[in-house]
Amino acid sequence: MEKSVSNDFKDLYKLYYDKAEYEMNEIRSEIKGCNICFPENSKIKVFGSGHPMADLFIVKSTFTKREGDSNIAFFGKSGNAIKKSCEKLNYDYSNLYGTDVVKCFVSEEIRERCFKNCSKFLKLEILTCQPKLILSMGELATRTFNLIRMEDDEEIEFYPGNIYTLWLEIKVLVTNDLVKSFYDLEAKRQVWNDIQKFFKMAKKIETPKDH
Repeated sequence: MEKSVSNDFKDLYKLYYDKAEYEMNEIRSEIKGCNICFPENSKIKVFGSGHPMADLFIVKSTFTKREGDSNIAFFGKSGNAIKKSCEKLNYDYSNLYGTDVVKCFVSEEIRERCFKNCSKFLKLEILTCQPKLILSMGELATRTFNLIRMEDDEEIEFYPGNIYTLWLEIKVLVTNDLVKSFYDLEAKRQVWNDIQKFFKMAKKIETPKDH
């Protein structure tokens, strides 16, 4: 009887997983075809990566050149930094979903315009993933949540180490920009402290993912 229930759960889980993966692919197609910020479609786009139903969701402000070359968020140094943190804190890296707020490789001058337009894609990714915890890395990423929050939600401010609530139930932990932490020792310490806090919170809500 227990085996039957377990198999039923696996079948149901697979249906939800396949649905989430399909929706993520649809979001990627929308991002690929988006030309709101540019007269011509930007050819360098980066898409979120990871488990499409992850309890833990990580978002940073913009992507690096390595991520742009691969079209995958958290590829290269950024991904390795998170992966090493997971190893140190005994968390399964494959159970995360990571993305960037700004999906196109743009200059500082037009990033302000782009992050507002890109906020709809972040909202769609969160709606699909349905995470319980979000790590917001950087000021731009944090500001984006105020574009998609509900009217009753508190304003999410860029105070590294602070925890806010999005959509009445998702906890958002704010920290410094990941890329900045590569060359700024103080930012690196703050990011590491917040990552430890993030995974400590995760242990309390973790649900197993069936691959």
